[in-house]
Formats: sequence, C-alpha cells, structure tokens
Amino acid sequence: MVNLCLLDSHLHLQDARFEGIRAEILLRAAGAGVSRMLCNATREGDWREVLHLSAACPAVIPFIGIHPWYAASVETSWNKRLAAVIATNRCGIGEAGLDGKCRIPVASQETVLAVQLELAREYQRPAVLHCVGAWGRLLDMLERLAKTGDLPPLMIHSFGGSLEIMHRLVRLGCWISFSARLIDRERHTLQRVFCATPLDHILLETDAPDQLPADLKNSATTPYNEPANIADLYRQAAQLRHMNLDDFTRQIWNNGEIYADSLLPR
Repeated sequence: MVNLCLLDSHLHLQDARFEGIRAEILLRAAGAGVSRMLCNATREGDWREVLHLSAACPAVIPFIGIHPWYAASVETSWNKRLAAVIATNRCGIGEAGLDGKCRIPVASQETVLAVQLELAREYQRPAVLHCVGAWGRLLDMLERLAKTGDLPPLMIHSFGGSLEIMHRLVRLGCWISFSARLIDRERHTLQRVFCATPLDHILLETDAPDQLPADLKNSATTPYNEPANIADLYRQAAQLRHMNLDDFTRQIWNNGEIYADSLLPR
C-alpha cells in the first residue's frame, strides 16, 4: 500500500489541535503513502495558515473559503479579499456550504455560499461543499446555477445523503467524497449509496482532525484523526466495491487529478 499514491480529499491541517505535532502528522502521512492532501480553510482567519502549509509541503493543496458555521461572522469586503487571494494563489475554494443544524440562519449561509460558487466559476477553481440538513436548498442552488452556465468542479465532502441526492449531485457533475463514516458497522444505507455511486465520481477523505474511526480510538497515536489513517479506509472501501485495492486506489487518484486539475503543478 505504501507504494501507491493515496489522496486525502478533505482535511484541516491548520487546525489548532495539530499544533506542535504537525510535522509528525505529515511524516506519518508520507509513510502511509498519502501523497496529496486537500487542506480546507474554514474562515478568513486561517486562510494564511493554509497557504503557508501548502508552500511548505507540496503534498498539501490549499482551499480557501468560509464554512457555513462562520457565515454570520464575515467582515466587510471579505468577498473582495477572497477574490484577491484566489487571483494571486493556486488554490481551490472551501470549505463552503450549508448547514441546517447550526444556529446561523440558512439565508445568511446561502448568501455567503453564492459568492463562493460564483468565484469558483469565474476562476474555474474546484470548490468543496459541506451539507448537513439542507440538501434541498443546496440542490436548488446548484441546479439553478447550472442553468446559467457550466458549474465549476464541485466536491461534496463527507457525504451522508440518500441515493436520490447522490444521483442528482452526480448529474450535476459533482464528486462525492466519503469519510470513515462509510465503514462504521451500522452505516448500511451509506454503504449502499457508496456502492451505487459511479466509480469515477468517488473520492475518500479523513476530515482530520475530526471523524477518528471508531476502531482506532483506543490505538491511535493521537486522540485526533490524521491523514495516515486513510489507508484503512481505502482498503475497506475497495472491499465494499469488490475491487482490487491497487485498481481502486488508482481510480480515486485519477478522480482527484480531474477534480483538482487547475491546482496541480504543471
């Protein structure tokens, strides 16, 4: 497995929980074969750190944006500053999205998301979308936007929606990223959705430092999830698809190459 190139399609290396151990985290990731990590900001205050991590480590691909949890705390002209960062850096947009279970009014979240989607389309950058409890509203936004022109590359991170939602997203050209929730013993419905998702639309992620797999909680090096842990997700996901692990891993890498094409070194 170490000889294969693994992609972690969504994580937050800038998170304060990694302070003081970040170098170790990156070393373990490299040792596990993780050759590319899509690192997502969540608010303006961590844009610089994400860009710094990317400059220091070529395996880290930066995504800069506003998470829906912080949609109400954006400061004046945030959109102009985001546009300036995108125009002068090779970065994606994210983590953006909608969350119907947080306290921020969804209307405020939609306003912030709409700006980020338009920037992604204008600069043709990939965007990472978070969605919890707001699938109808997110799909409505994306389907309306699709009627006005081509969508930018979009990835739905840590997917937990239904079969119908997955199919609607795939019709829009979205990539569907699955976290370790996929291999929880009780996630039979999610596993069925995963197995029905077109193979060329699948990505895998850790969402580190969050979503530490249940079977690692007593043996993990840290109490947090980390990119090295994704190797086991690849193994179990390949088994769910009844695929050879090497073939499955190469397919996911290729999917990531297409999704993040505009950000990759030439």
